[in-house]
Amino acid sequence: MNIQRASLRQTATRQLAGALILGALLDLVAAPAAVADDISPPAKEWRSYCQSYMKAVAGDADASDLDVTYCLGVTKGLVSGLRVGAQLGALSFGSRLAVQHQLDADAIFKQFQQQDPARLLGVCAPSTATTPDFVRPVLAQLEKNPGDAERPIAEVFYEALSAAFPCR
Repeated sequence: MNIQRASLRQTATRQLAGALILGALLDLVAAPAAVADDISPPAKEWRSYCQSYMKAVAGDADASDLDVTYCLGVTKGLVSGLRVGAQLGALSFGSRLAVQHQLDADAIFKQFQQQDPARLLGVCAPSTATTPDFVRPVLAQLEKNPGDAERPIAEVFYEALSAAFPCR
């Protein structure tokens, strides 16, 4: 009898934790667009710095060190953010499934942990991809779609990478 109560208590605790995590993530997603704009600068800002970075990669010794550093920092931050975001999204989705359908949360989370975060995200860049490999398609997208320059770089970055590195 005590074992059943302990098991029920553990299940309820896991479901509550999942619901709390899901609620917190939904609050973040529902944040006003103005906050998202503050977090992710416009693509035109990133583009100007990363054009200098690509010149430096091509051997231009006159490229600004600050421009190169900014491009590297933002680009590496975006790549890392996409990977972590995919994992958090999977956790959120798993929590929702477990709570909504009264499934075993541990089994759901185990399934998501076995998935490659890149596949969850839909951006499957080769493991040998370097920073220029991520910068080039984003610059190409901005060249092809000039209106995207006013959008947050995080959105443009994701769209360009998902087109350049689709999962097959």
